[in-house]
Amino acid sequence: MALKLHFASLSLGASVDQQTGSLSVFDLVEEIRAPQLPVHLQSLVISLSLEKTNVEAVNGKVFIHLLTPDGKQNLLGQGELNVPTEQKRMKAVFRFGGFPVYHFGAHRFVVSWVNGAGVKQGEALLDFEAIQVTQVAQGVGPAPGDKPPLAH
Repeated sequence: MALKLHFASLSLGASVDQQTGSLSVFDLVEEIRAPQLPVHLQSLVISLSLEKTNVEAVNGKVFIHLLTPDGKQNLLGQGELNVPTEQKRMKAVFRFGGFPVYHFGAHRFVVSWVNGAGVKQGEALLDFEAIQVTQVAQGVGPAPGDKPPLAH
C-alpha cells in the first residue's frame, strides 16, 4: 500500500464539495487561548489529502492518536481505509464534536495508516498549543472617572 500525504490540517471546520471533490478548510487551529481549562471546542476537524503512488487498490486501517502535554497517548479513533483501483486521490475529513482540551501546553494529533498486515505506511502530524491567557473583566458599569447618573 502506498499513499503519499499531500495536505493535512487541523481546523474548526471543513467540507468536501461532492461534485468537484474540492476540499475547503475553515479556521485553522494552531493555538487555543483560554483563561482556564477544560474547554470544549464545539467542533475540531482533521482534514487529509492523500494520493496513491501505485495502481493497486489500498486496503488497511487509519488510527488517530492524541499526545497530550502530560505525556499520555490516547487513541481517539480508528477505521477502515479502502481506496479502489480506479481512484488515484483520496480526501478524508474526521470530525470531533464537543472536543475537550484538559491541559495547557503542546498537543499533537498523529493520524497513521497501516496496510492489511498492520505495518505502518505513513502518518500526518498535527500540532496545536493550549495557552493560558488572563481573563479581562468586562463590566457594564461606568468607566473609571465617569460621574454617577443624576437621580430624578
